[in-house]
Amino acid sequence: MLLFLYLFTGKKNIIYIISLLLYQLASYLFASGNQDLFIYGSFSSIGYKFFLLLILLPLITKENRLAIALACLPFFILYLFIIELVLHSLGDSLIVWILNALITSIIGGIAIIHYNNNYDIKGYWLLLSSILFIIQIGAFFINKFYLKSEAIYQMVIFFYGLSHFTFYKFMILKEHEKPNIII
Repeated sequence: MLLFLYLFTGKKNIIYIISLLLYQLASYLFASGNQDLFIYGSFSSIGYKFFLLLILLPLITKENRLAIALACLPFFILYLFIIELVLHSLGDSLIVWILNALITSIIGGIAIIHYNNNYDIKGYWLLLSSILFIIQIGAFFINKFYLKSEAIYQMVIFFYGLSHFTFYKFMILKEHEKPNIII
């Protein structure tokens, strides 16, 4: 639904459209319960995060690289802890999930530094989105591999939708901002 909304309201960033399609594919593959399809879903999920990172690369400047690297460390450590909890269940997809954790952590670092430097509504939506992605993926891992619970599953679904909506809000604001022209 968000993809259709974006197609009608956005400037049609092909990278964002591909990322949304990859995540939808990952969702279907994860829902199957098949371990082979889980691996394909893991690759689809990392592709999704990679495309989001491509969208955010222009927010990285020479001046803020170190700050972003430091800001992403707590997220990465948290992800590694969650991965450790479910290590035995990841099998062949362990490296993929470590890369996914790294990319997601970098996105979180970019969001924190961007919001801290600009303190704008666009940065607010990006920061909120990255926090919700972290919660959603953590809850997904816990529910899938550690503690099966309908309540956690419903929380994953809720945060899935909310995290995508907040990133969508960031994209719309980013696309509608006027470029700074220096004369």
